[in-house]
Amino acid sequence: MDQELFKNPFEVAPPSDDSFASLEKFTYELVGAVPQKKFNRFRSKLINLYKALASKLEEEAPPQDDMSEIREMLQDLREDMSQELNEKLGSLRKDVESMKKELQSVDAQMQFVDTNSRGYYIDITSKIKENNSEINKARTSAQRSENTVNRVIFKDTKPVPFINGQKTPSELPELRVISDIDNLNPSQLKTYLEGYGGKYEDKEPQASLKRKLADHVGFVTSEDSRYEFSDNNEPLSKYAKSVHQTEGEESCSIKG
Repeated sequence: MDQELFKNPFEVAPPSDDSFASLEKFTYELVGAVPQKKFNRFRSKLINLYKALASKLEEEAPPQDDMSEIREMLQDLREDMSQELNEKLGSLRKDVESMKKELQSVDAQMQFVDTNSRGYYIDITSKIKENNSEINKARTSAQRSENTVNRVIFKDTKPVPFINGQKTPSELPELRVISDIDNLNPSQLKTYLEGYGGKYEDKEPQASLKRKLADHVGFVTSEDSRYEFSDNNEPLSKYAKSVHQTEGEESCSIKG
């Protein structure tokens, strides 16, 4: 049997021998493999194939014309399928290229959004810090004003929070009366001044620094002003920077 005759694009195995059963099996599988939309086109040729098989059963030679037509049919199917496959592959390539361009566009947009989002985040963060700084300063100022009033009417004063929003550290002595300021050691004086954003000269007398601190916490009555602070010429710069002073923090300059 000429196996070449039965080659087809649907991977249907050729008949194993010249028996009718093998030929019928091949024809049945071929019919099932041909797509329905192409099947109608070649229906007449497949009918001729059945006729050829019938004549084979009757031990007659299959009509050569029919077999040639079948061979042409298979070749046409092969070419049609190849052309259709190439068209689909071409369309798929175009779709892939289009998707690549769309993804590149989306990626560019995402980078733009990401860049702008970072800018917005930095801007918002900066605004929040500015607002917090203003709020903290307002709280410090409010407590200072309250202490000033309380000193006049002989009521107890309250601790004034640092300008970074933190409470005064528990290890620092409370400042209830003017003498509490005078009793501070240089390290404690430095911590208080820096906590309130006070600026000072390196060799500025400590009596002057204590007067500035008194002003920060609201000790500004006439009696407070007459109080004579003890002095110490030892510069505060020799003491380590206070851990309570935050880097980059705005400070309020109060000079005596």
